[in-house]
Amino acid sequence: MSERNMAEFQASNTSKCDFLSVVTQGELTTFSNPLAEINFTNTGVTKAGVCSLADSLNWSVEVIAQSLNTTSGMLIRHKSKRLNKQLSDNVLDIAKLGQFGVKYFGNIENFNCWLDTPILLFNGEPPRRYMNSIRGRELIKQTVNKLKYSYTA
Repeated sequence: MSERNMAEFQASNTSKCDFLSVVTQGELTTFSNPLAEINFTNTGVTKAGVCSLADSLNWSVEVIAQSLNTTSGMLIRHKSKRLNKQLSDNVLDIAKLGQFGVKYFGNIENFNCWLDTPILLFNGEPPRRYMNSIRGRELIKQTVNKLKYSYTA
């Protein structure tokens, strides 16, 4: 594969799993300025954006709702409505975690499989169980980072 084709392939692969772009419906990308993210959370993520993120992550609406400590009914009703600042922050954090996981595991299926596998570090529970808190998402990211640098997780 030529360098040009390789660059195009990598760019296309990155855009396919730019979950930040998916959840914000193109308003932000992985390369967006952090201040733009802050401004966006003040406006709020739409419920439709959350549902699009769930589809991209191959999660049900129930799973993403659990990750946000909310109900699937709240996400399904009035998809044009926007979430509050705290939920919007959490959604963007989940999108970034998804991006990080896919980058390490190679695809969303492998990342989801890992999220559903009981791990000792998580008291024998699957990491997905702890995704509903900031600290839980940090622990998931730290654990993936340990795998990345050949530490046992």
